[in-house]
Amino acid sequence: MKRGKVYIAGAGPGDPELLTLKVINHIKTAEVIVYDHLINKEVLKFAAPSAELIYAGKMAGEHIKSQHEINKILVDKAIAGNNVLRLKGGDPFLFGRGGEEAVALAEEGIGFEIIPGVSSINAVPLYAGIPLTHRDLSSSVVIITGHKHTAAGIDEHNWDAIAKIDTIVVLMGVAQIKQIAQKLAAQGRDLHDPVAVIRWGTMPLQSTYVCTLKDILEENHKPFITPALVIIGKVVSLREKLNWFEHLPLFGRRVLITRMEKDASSLRQSLEWLGAFVLEQPTIQVTAPDDYTPLDSAIRELGTYDMIIFTSANAVNRFIDRLWTTGKDIRSIGTAKIAAIGPKTAQAIEALKIRVNQVPEEFRAEGLISILDGAVNGRKILIPRAQEARMVLVDELKKMGAEVNVVPVYKTIRAEVKQDMLSYLKDGVDIAVFTSSSTVTNFFDMFGENAFHILEHADIACIGPITAKTVHDMGLEVKIVPSSYTIEALIQEITISYKHER
Repeated sequence: MKRGKVYIAGAGPGDPELLTLKVINHIKTAEVIVYDHLINKEVLKFAAPSAELIYAGKMAGEHIKSQHEINKILVDKAIAGNNVLRLKGGDPFLFGRGGEEAVALAEEGIGFEIIPGVSSINAVPLYAGIPLTHRDLSSSVVIITGHKHTAAGIDEHNWDAIAKIDTIVVLMGVAQIKQIAQKLAAQGRDLHDPVAVIRWGTMPLQSTYVCTLKDILEENHKPFITPALVIIGKVVSLREKLNWFEHLPLFGRRVLITRMEKDASSLRQSLEWLGAFVLEQPTIQVTAPDDYTPLDSAIRELGTYDMIIFTSANAVNRFIDRLWTTGKDIRSIGTAKIAAIGPKTAQAIEALKIRVNQVPEEFRAEGLISILDGAVNGRKILIPRAQEARMVLVDELKKMGAEVNVVPVYKTIRAEVKQDMLSYLKDGVDIAVFTSSSTVTNFFDMFGENAFHILEHADIACIGPITAKTVHDMGLEVKIVPSSYTIEALIQEITISYKHER
């Protein structure tokens, strides 16, 4: 049997957007992924459904697997012919034992490659607004570990040399922080030197505590909790001017989004760029309608329609898919005019190189009705849409004298609760975002009485007044509704609202 290969890769310091393209490509193609505790689990979404995921986490005082066991897994999985990815926090060779694992593979004759990663050493200080070097304050940097596996511990370090370096970065040093301060003081380090202790760096949960070496020696500081990175030196003082990340409008806010995962990516990314800790719990899934007969019948007569109205991007895509499945294509649309309820729906249509004739300024049924008034009398109109939807548009078009055929191209069903979300949601959220009435009703169906507890102290943001009314009907207040009913406008309103609070 042909042996597999092992790729030892750095997954960055926590922010999943700090992954390199090369690492992402290897996550997508790996047959086995062995990952550590500090890996942001979001990066595993890139893994193939068939990939075997093996947790090899190590926390202070708690090792799921020993280093020997991890080495053996890598060797055994490669011998079995697998493409193995060893995913480690930060950079794999910087205090990450990646070198030990590579040696173990080399000794067994296993092929391997090393893929660098963004290290916490430079990324975390950046996110805390602390440059490690500065022309006026620091021309030298030393990186040390506070964790030593030998009996001598940190005594092995050359403290005389370290104390003379302008900026000192300590990894895995929280448990030994007082001893480190004592070693530096003994070598004449200025006790007024500022110290920054940064926990969960590059993540929305990041917290930074600044004190002095003297505070640490006198234990005049709050307790430090791992994982954390420590910076000692005058550059820490620049944080007051350069602290950009923790000043983002939504920094540290727990934001719940309820859209389908495939529709939520741009919303999630925008919120994360604003500093939010996004909790993604889809409440709806899109599936096939109960019966394709009405749609297939409409497709056979497609050339007889004067207008086709699309009310969602899902309707557009599923209509075109069914068109293709039944042996037809966009040419079957003929001369029918095309109307879209809003810009996102219009974009989905125009992506197919089909021009949209009508898009209302108010992105809901009422807006479309207003621009079609007087133009549909005697016209034959097809509306491919969700199996369950409001009848406002249909009823008004019929009053205007139109012949309307409504056909279901998909239906929405309630999603399942993601089990890993339960622990995050039990303490509630700061902001809850709802993008349709069905996301609201499904959320309450999914969580029952717990839904009120989750939203008890939340600012609720809704994409439009219809969604907001559904929230009101549940007995809750809505804080944010944009004047334009788009995701972009909703994000802008949320940003404006929280900018005033920073």
